[in-house]
Amino acid sequence: MSREAFDPNAFKVEDIFRAKMARRQRLAKLPFEQKIEIVRKLQQVPIDMMRNEKLIFASFLEAYAELADEIVEWGVVEEWYPEHAIDPPPHPFDKRPDIIAVTKSGKKIGVELKSWVNREQIAEARKQERYQENIRKIIGEQGPNETHHIGQVWLSARQVRFDAGDVPDFQEQLRALIEREDKLELDQNSWKDINLDDFPTLERYLNTVRVHSRKRHRSKNWITFPYSASFFSPKTMHETLTNALIAHTKDERYNKELRTQASLDELGLLVHYDFKAFAYNTPFDAPNFGFEEAANLARETLNSNGGYFDRVFLFHFLSGQEKAERIV
Repeated sequence: MSREAFDPNAFKVEDIFRAKMARRQRLAKLPFEQKIEIVRKLQQVPIDMMRNEKLIFASFLEAYAELADEIVEWGVVEEWYPEHAIDPPPHPFDKRPDIIAVTKSGKKIGVELKSWVNREQIAEARKQERYQENIRKIIGEQGPNETHHIGQVWLSARQVRFDAGDVPDFQEQLRALIEREDKLELDQNSWKDINLDDFPTLERYLNTVRVHSRKRHRSKNWITFPYSASFFSPKTMHETLTNALIAHTKDERYNKELRTQASLDELGLLVHYDFKAFAYNTPFDAPNFGFEEAANLARETLNSNGGYFDRVFLFHFLSGQEKAERIV
């Protein structure tokens, strides 16, 4: 570590982003369970604090050289007007779009950054997490997994307020269910959804219980919840992406008045898969479905119609996996 005194006047914004980029690279190398724990902590962070338009757009330009070659300068909207000694347009147009840039041809373009998920979906997911956390406290310390055939137990919580008087019955029925299912050997790499008719207290607070074979899962927290608020399925991912695209491209806040007020020649939309999407979306990289398939789905959804936007881009913004494509 340098012994030189820290000079805040010599410390630049770019230094902060370089440090953040290095941190993202380190996070990418962590074991999967540590990543999950980090994401759980991120889920407690206020949504506005997870925004970082400058870092996202800089990373996007690195992944999408065609636009990077076109732009000669750019900045986030809060910095653009003061840096260029320009009076900003009246509110709320002084805050839109997120990015303002100038091209080699002299065009002034704006780019709005949007996540694959919206605030309503995140709010619903966080509400679900509160119910999950209550059940985790009731389960308490799990101890080592001493079953013979069960590697992991997945719970899906109902959004029901827990009655403290049901705690003993819930704990006892969960133990009984696990003991019963452990006597029935599962095939390797398989899972099974359990009928809860014989466990009324579990049924009151859980939608489903799914057991996985020991061969498939070896986890410290072996009684847990799926990563998202629902069990993963490509259908959920499809709906999330298509709904986000339709909502963003038709958002009235980006109509022609924004172009006029902000003096824009062109307006673009950058839909990105970031930490919020990672924390609350079904993963799009399911078997036989990856970024290319997601991009094709986006093209089919919009069918060359970007709504209020001239160009629409899809960007996977997770360290070491950055990919970008133009959709419209």
